Amino acid sequence: MTKRIIAILFSVLLIVSVAVIPASAAGESVGYSYRFDDNANLLSDAEEQALNNTLYEVCAKCNCNIVFFTANDLYGATFTHTGTAQDYTQRYYETCCGVNTDGVVVGLVLSDEDGDRQVLVYGSGKCVKRLSDEESEDIRTDAINNHNPDSYGYYEFLNAIALGVKEAVPPHVKWYMLPFSFLIGFVIAMIILRILKSQLKSVKMERGAVNYVRPGSMNVTAARDTYLYSTVSRTARPKESSSSGGSSHSSGGGSYSGGGSKF
Repeated sequence: MTKRIIAILFSVLLIVSVAVIPASAAGESVGYSYRFDDNANLLSDAEEQALNNTLYEVCAKCNCNIVFFTANDLYGATFTHTGTAQDYTQRYYETCCGVNTDGVVVGLVLSDEDGDRQVLVYGSGKCVKRLSDEESEDIRTDAINNHNPDSYGYYEFLNAIALGVKEAVPPHVKWYMLPFSFLIGFVIAMIILRILKSQLKSVKMERGAVNYVRPGSMNVTAARDTYLYSTVSRTARPKESSSSGGSSHSSGGGSYSGGGSKF
């Protein structure tokens, strides 16, 4: 039984690896892109190149569009927006990649509608479900608390957010890879089980339990059933709240998960 369980677990591992690896390695072939627009001129040329290298890795691993930008304020945009940092960020993404396309947009606005500095992280398209509101908040909070630009610089801050997105957003598995992956896993599992079965030549199935009982070891001299009482208390389990994503909408009609943090 233990060997059979090990074989099943091994086959499941192969299924997952076969399904995920081709999807994650196809970051460029499916037409997704990455970009960083440092409109506020916060990074040096070397830092901008290093961040672009990180964004390339994030795009390839997450298999979606990755858009990062910085802005001094919300004025002078080449696209229409409602005048909030949220809508500015979402419309910025839509201008680059289209409405409801799969991707993550990160905006760093030095002066939002209230004059505050704000960082925003949103998921679009299928990334609405792949990047939850809570995960977006965790990424922003970690960057602000542990990589604050006032202490570590803006490159460290933005790079930490990029790595947070890379960690949080799972690769998108193509549906047509699943049957193929399960077939490979099933074949490998059957091969392993036949190998293990062939090693059990000295074992045969018994029709009864006579050979497993030692004579004189099962002498029951007395038996008694005594019922006392029981008390059962039932408490309704509180229903867990769930988030399906799409927590906000842009003026361009796109749906987004995520949010922003002032700091």
